[in-house]
Amino acid sequence: MKIEDYTLLTLDFETYYGRGYSLGRSDTNTIDYITDDKFKIHCVGVKVDDEDVEIFREDEMAEFEQFLLDLTRSGEPIALVCHNTAFDGIILHHHFNWHPDYYVDTMSMSKGMFVGASASLKALSKRLWSADSGKRKGDELALSKDIYDLPRELMDIIANYCLQDVKLTYDAFRVMYEHFPEDEMYLIHAHIRMFCEPWLRVDTKITQEEIDAQVTEKRAAYKKAGLPLTVLSSDQKFGIYLETRGYELPAKENAKGKWIAALSQKDWEFLKFMAAHPELADVFAARKYAKSNIQESRARRFLSTAKKFNGLMPVPLKYYGAHTGRSSGGEALNLQNLPRINPNDATSGRLRRSLCAPDGYSVIVSDLSNIEARVLAWLSGNTELMELYLTGGDPYLLMASKIYDFDYNDALTRKSEKSFKAMRNVGKVAVLGLGFGMGVNKFWVTMNTGPMGMDPIPTTIDEAKHIVGLYRETNFPVVDYWDRCDEIINQMLSGNTALTFGPLEIHNNNIILPNNMALQYPNLCMKEDIKGHSFQYSPELNQYGELKTRKYLWGGTLTENIVQALARIIITEQAIAIEKHLDDTYGLDQARLVHMVHDELIVVGPEKYAEDIYKSMIAIMSTPPSWALDLPLTSEGGWANNYIK
Repeated sequence: MKIEDYTLLTLDFETYYGRGYSLGRSDTNTIDYITDDKFKIHCVGVKVDDEDVEIFREDEMAEFEQFLLDLTRSGEPIALVCHNTAFDGIILHHHFNWHPDYYVDTMSMSKGMFVGASASLKALSKRLWSADSGKRKGDELALSKDIYDLPRELMDIIANYCLQDVKLTYDAFRVMYEHFPEDEMYLIHAHIRMFCEPWLRVDTKITQEEIDAQVTEKRAAYKKAGLPLTVLSSDQKFGIYLETRGYELPAKENAKGKWIAALSQKDWEFLKFMAAHPELADVFAARKYAKSNIQESRARRFLSTAKKFNGLMPVPLKYYGAHTGRSSGGEALNLQNLPRINPNDATSGRLRRSLCAPDGYSVIVSDLSNIEARVLAWLSGNTELMELYLTGGDPYLLMASKIYDFDYNDALTRKSEKSFKAMRNVGKVAVLGLGFGMGVNKFWVTMNTGPMGMDPIPTTIDEAKHIVGLYRETNFPVVDYWDRCDEIINQMLSGNTALTFGPLEIHNNNIILPNNMALQYPNLCMKEDIKGHSFQYSPELNQYGELKTRKYLWGGTLTENIVQALARIIITEQAIAIEKHLDDTYGLDQARLVHMVHDELIVVGPEKYAEDIYKSMIAIMSTPPSWALDLPLTSEGGWANNYIK
């Protein structure tokens, strides 16, 4: 069904917020907010199709519930339209036990259409109706801050504010829908449904084991480092500790042009310092725990979320969370980067294993193998790798054989041996990391600080030079593709349009993708700064007409953008095809998509049909898209009661 086949319910909740209680707090997520004792609905505005907006105030929630019941009884399929539908939808789920048939979100649509720009309703209104000052979001909501019981006069103001938001949201949807692919609409729906209608359960026993393990590991790290927490957690004291032992502190230039110590885990200078001083590995490990223990805090949030949602785990995914269209995690849960399970370590991947199916159901997982490496080989015309993928070869081992000069075919029969595993890991980092132009220094730092979730791989700068040079020498089609992408950037800058580039079309500063979405490089220009001449772009300009946030672009970066965008299209097309198959075969009330992780799709379905569902997922995910019929794809996975893949 298309959106035209649904009754549109445009809706907006206005809720109490104040100091210490708002979604703007870094330690509060949507789940915490809507389950807090202080949560209160001031009013809700609703609009059915193109009818007038109706407002239900806080003392009219019984009437609002009746309104929802009447909608359900009408028998018409309902599409919920909001701006930030995850927020309004989770309120409807948790406080009213009501769910639409389809979720539409104008905030998500804005992220897809105007990539990188603010997706707030205020910014969107200015963008869509730049010449119509009447189409603007007001600021009256601020008047209600810290006021739990609104007086009549203020309630009238907030109710009118709500009414205007509903109108703006409905009109914004109508404008954007004309230009928005139907598959992308369904993808938005699926993202929000995962959050507002959770199916995955949390095994609290496994989650508590993870918390206990993290606490134990943290204490052990502190003891091994031999440093008190006061030193490890303070930048100033940690810097003094390093200086007193004869180390020169890494430095960076701040916004005011002053040079300061670079001691953050995100500082490039500090990462280089870590790579150069492996003798301090124990100290660095302890400091990482002292500054932030993501795993422990995330495990605690798993427990609190499960408690608030009757053991269930809402899956928060941000549609178009990246420039390339890839989704990102959110709500301080970030279920997209859960540590994987090591088959040789029964204690690994606890948070992943803590996500379970309901009784009588299974978690079925399938992921695309080496999807980005395969797309890069296909785009660049790397015939050696294409042949390898077609015949089921191992690209990581092949690269390792070139680095360490051993026989690839002999190693295929011995790659389970410890020495070959270690060398293959280096080959894997090379294949996945160097294809987008990573230089020697970054590769060296990456290897020594732990690449791709692995333990650090001790590597000298000379070894890094050798590996980077060898990759570029033996993968010359990829290097050539970087050069071609540089030329495409020049063509975009010169104003050439309607250019064809493989499966892509170039229109001004946009690269049109096979799904009719676009890689966008607004305000593209050539600038000179401390890095020299470079291509730069920004989704927005400041008040002086200058790039508001500089983003750099060159052939390697554009290659990465294109590869990730195409890989994202492939996996999302497959997700939609799998959902259609599940709906046709079992019904989405029995089997549905419950999570997506980049190149991995996770389904919950009846245990008795798990194998059949898995086989159908493998078949769908091994079929190339219509725009790349010669792209070799393969997928793998499995099923169990919990998320163990």
